Amino acid sequence: MLPPDFRWIKPAATAYDETVIAHGDTWVVHIYQPERGREWVAMLDAHREPEGRRHRRCTAFANGKTGAELWVQREQARLRLEVQQRLK
Repeated sequence: MLPPDFRWIKPAATAYDETVIAHGDTWVVHIYQPERGREWVAMLDAHREPEGRRHRRCTAFANGKTGAELWVQREQARLRLEVQQRLK
């Protein structure tokens, strides 16, 4: 379960699934499949510059979503602060 000010969204209007966790309009997590039919990857700290992002393999899409929600719960205070600073 996500904190109330974070939500799952689709990365594009044509996307089938909600694979991004956003705080406001800022992405903080993106779950994606680099190659169709292959493993899923969770990009954590998606709001940071590329060198500050972390990527974690997911055993399945559902597991990736659950893990991403748990990570956001743990990191929510830091994520809010970083997103707020980024918008200034």
